[in-house]
Amino acid sequence: MVEHDEGSDGLEVGCTTAVSVAKALRGCDLLYLDCVDVDWFQYGAGHTGYRSRILHCSDVTAGALADKVREARPMGRPEAYPESLLLIGPGNWITPEGRKRGEPELLGVSIDVATEDTMVELSVYHDIWAENDFFGRPHPEVHDRNAPRLRKVLTDLEALLGETEIGEPTYFGTAIDDGVAAPRGGSVGGGLDVTDRL
Repeated sequence: MVEHDEGSDGLEVGCTTAVSVAKALRGCDLLYLDCVDVDWFQYGAGHTGYRSRILHCSDVTAGALADKVREARPMGRPEAYPESLLLIGPGNWITPEGRKRGEPELLGVSIDVATEDTMVELSVYHDIWAENDFFGRPHPEVHDRNAPRLRKVLTDLEALLGETEIGEPTYFGTAIDDGVAAPRGGSVGGGLDVTDRL
């Protein structure tokens, strides 16, 4: 969470935060910013149902991103305001053999720019961060090569953003202070098979 100074522009703060977060994630080889999606809302009406995509964001500055967001407002909704910025791009994970493998959206990052303070949410969708894969099979080589990288970026983001909160558990895993824990349960020597919901 990034607290705003009184009278500050939420979009400007959000775009500055977005660029800083993208830089931290790139430094850990986990997200190379390619584009930014913008969700729009309207005061008194809620979500507009519109989403804009801003392309070619790899080297965008905070000021340029804020300008592009304003220019991307849906023409049919002149009263719409940006609600959230979604950072999109590929990242790399490490195979058991130590090779890098690219993944189109290894991490999900959403930045809420419509609230009193700027909120950043980091999401993961792959089993490489936890002790077991989605079948419940232990995969220590994958975990040992990737979990420390997630731990590093979480530490970096906490230093950058300040106060953090752990998200709610899901069927696929539980967020912990320094990463993700696999679901509890399953068979002896293994974990819970969660592939029924993939």
